[in-house]
Amino acid sequence: MIAARPAMYQNEEFILGNASLHLQLSTALEVMTQIICNASHPPSAAQLAESLELSVRYLRKLLRALTAGGLLKPHEAHQDCWICTRAPHAISLADIYHCLDTVREESAAPFVAPPQTDAVTSSADLLMMQATVSINQIVLQHLQRFDLGRLKAAESAMLFTASLREKARALSGAMAS
Repeated sequence: MIAARPAMYQNEEFILGNASLHLQLSTALEVMTQIICNASHPPSAAQLAESLELSVRYLRKLLRALTAGGLLKPHEAHQDCWICTRAPHAISLADIYHCLDTVREESAAPFVAPPQTDAVTSSADLLMMQATVSINQIVLQHLQRFDLGRLKAAESAMLFTASLREKARALSGAMAS
């Protein structure tokens, strides 16, 4: 059980045309975001699961995938916590995707040859496979352009904006008095 996702994640646009992989990538990105933004006080697996509304079992599966892919490692001082192995700007969305894809390939069912089909169906299947491979390569090139260093910049901008709002409220409160 993954848990219900907030409405903002329930859309029809999926990376790589796969709803499951899209959800895994989005969730893994949320996990990485929480770990990066809370680097000074790393959250435990239970805290991450609660804040992201995930089952602890599913979260641990993601953490194992990200650790096996070299993006995370267990925190030395805090039990059941993880830290990034690289600076946020050195981790791209493609890196996260590769961690998930490796686990997905390892857990895939063994290959079973499809039943024999006619030449027209085989040609159509081959064309779809070629198109899918080409699309996936383009998507991966775009994912490599987005690194997690953008998270820190976005967090700083949000804190700055919140600070400005607070000052504006204080000023308008002082003027009303």
